[in-house]
Amino acid sequence: MKFFMLTLHILILLNPSAVLSTFLALTADENERSRRNIALRSAAAVISAGVLLYFSGAVIFRIFGINIDVFRIGGGVILMVCAIKLVLGGNGKKEENTEAYTGDIAVVPLAVPMAVGPGTSAGLIVIGMAEKTFASVLFNLGAIVLATLLLTCLLLVGTKAERTLGKRGISVITKLTGLFLSALAAGMILEGVRNFFAAAR
Repeated sequence: MKFFMLTLHILILLNPSAVLSTFLALTADENERSRRNIALRSAAAVISAGVLLYFSGAVIFRIFGINIDVFRIGGGVILMVCAIKLVLGGNGKKEENTEAYTGDIAVVPLAVPMAVGPGTSAGLIVIGMAEKTFASVLFNLGAIVLATLLLTCLLLVGTKAERTLGKRGISVITKLTGLFLSALAAGMILEGVRNFFAAAR
């Protein structure tokens, strides 16, 4: 149950509705095989970025002298802003001409910054900053990989999902994702504030 909850937590952080919307927009002229290849390359990029963030948190904090609880507050605020944009402003991506993207769209913008954006980065670093044992590392990495695979499955059936749900259905799911993100953000902020003042006493 704990593994399932962590996987769901990370999946929500990966912002699946916004990633799906961007994927559908940027691959509108691609065939099914090309879409599948893009989705799989994006999954590899998301896992790579997620694992890097998971393990690099301690080093980043040491270099910049950042306190974990202060980072929880800052990361929670960023995540809250992302959530508010999803709820009030659509799918969370900038209104840009999709033709402006060059290179491998599987990496930019699908993997970074759509899936692994500032809020996701903050969440993964906080998870990685917890006490590490061999079992807990395998547990957390397994959740990251599974969440990414679930996101990839959503992209692989993206066309069918678009046809079934329609633009309004995608919009509703986007707003619900924003609400869940806001709850996660509030939890990060409150935990950071509580721990910060407890340590200051």
